[in-house]
Amino acid sequence: MRFKKGTKVEVLSKKEVPSGSWHCAEIISGNGHNYKVRYEAYSNAVDKTIVEMVSRKAVRPCPPALVVSDNWVPGDVVEVFDNFSWKMATILAILEKKYVLVRLLGSSLEFRVSKFYIRVRQSWQDNEWVVIGKNFMSPSRG
Repeated sequence: MRFKKGTKVEVLSKKEVPSGSWHCAEIISGNGHNYKVRYEAYSNAVDKTIVEMVSRKAVRPCPPALVVSDNWVPGDVVEVFDNFSWKMATILAILEKKYVLVRLLGSSLEFRVSKFYIRVRQSWQDNEWVVIGKNFMSPSRG
């Protein structure tokens, strides 16, 4: 898939966690093989714009919003928004109405996260989004 200037995307990084994390970015330019992206927010980037050249293999469109039910259970593998990026994590416990305890995959780090910062895992395959794990519906089918 080719991206145009101004398109909002996610960029895969393997720097923070072994399983990778997805950072929100915007396409500045590209030739179809590599893209120059500007990250929307980044750790330690107060008043700084982070721009990077990345391979097209590390870029995907932003996933669609999904209607998420409130029935997460321990053992579910999800994506959590942490330190300006989406990372895979396992739900360890339901703590309160709005919070869960998670552990990042490939890490021993455990922390509490609001359910508002959890999303179902989705994979970009053959130019379409495929939900991995639980069954959720897109808003257009809800």
